[in-house]
Amino acid sequence: MKHTYVRRVQFYETDAQGIVHHSNYFKYFEEARGDLLRSVGLAYSQLRKEGYEVVLLEAFCKYKKPLVYDEEVHIEVSLTHMDRFTFSFDYRVVVQRELRATAYTKHCLLKNSKLYSIPDKIKEVLTYGRKDT
Repeated sequence: MKHTYVRRVQFYETDAQGIVHHSNYFKYFEEARGDLLRSVGLAYSQLRKEGYEVVLLEAFCKYKKPLVYDEEVHIEVSLTHMDRFTFSFDYRVVVQRELRATAYTKHCLLKNSKLYSIPDKIKEVLTYGRKDT
């Protein structure tokens, strides 16, 4: 499953040279991941109502060229791995077809503060997208 999240770089996200601070990329990835989950009916708010917490286990980003103020950024997010307990996403940060960064994050679910096996219904939605009923 692949999803594209579009946003514009805000001035407050940049340094004195107008370049996005590296830490903001991880905020962008969280926004993109949240948007993907919401688009398939698994909004974080809904998961939390059901007692789940989505926990970040790993995060990595390779910066290729800086993002600058006012650019329209397309963040492509794809589910790339899922097993019994963990799932991972890859990210591509693109501006006008130019690749600016690549990244990945790895996650698990907690319920009642304990590692929880990913339920089949969540696996199915993450793998195939929203099912209309």
